[in-house]
Amino acid sequence: MRYDHIPPGTVRFWAWLDSAVTWMLALPPLAPKFIASIYWLNGLLGGDPVAPAFEPIHLLFVCLTGSLVSVWVIARLLHPVGLLAVIDGWARLYVALVLVWVIVVMGGPPVLWLFVFTEGAGTVGQLRAAYRSTGAKA
Repeated sequence: MRYDHIPPGTVRFWAWLDSAVTWMLALPPLAPKFIASIYWLNGLLGGDPVAPAFEPIHLLFVCLTGSLVSVWVIARLLHPVGLLAVIDGWARLYVALVLVWVIVVMGGPPVLWLFVFTEGAGTVGQLRAAYRSTGAKA
């Protein structure tokens, strides 16, 4: 199936949204500050406002994740084809489900529901664009 009908602006929009967060996670000096700000917001929502101890191994995996997502952002910005929107949409669904599992099963901080919302919005926005009827006859 081809996804040429997905506007490049759709692909770029979700890439730019990702970039607002991921570049901070990719940089070792900023990653712990970003995590601390998430917990600060969590405190405003009634949860624990203090992040747990942040060990070097945590920083490694946070920065690896941030850098991989940042590369994915760059790929979508430079080559905003529809297939990348489909891949990103399905990946976002997976991430949203993992976030729900972390919150519900593992007792993760309630602030993560905000990320479930943004991942869900990205899933719906991109997959709706991908699978909507284009009006073309097969």
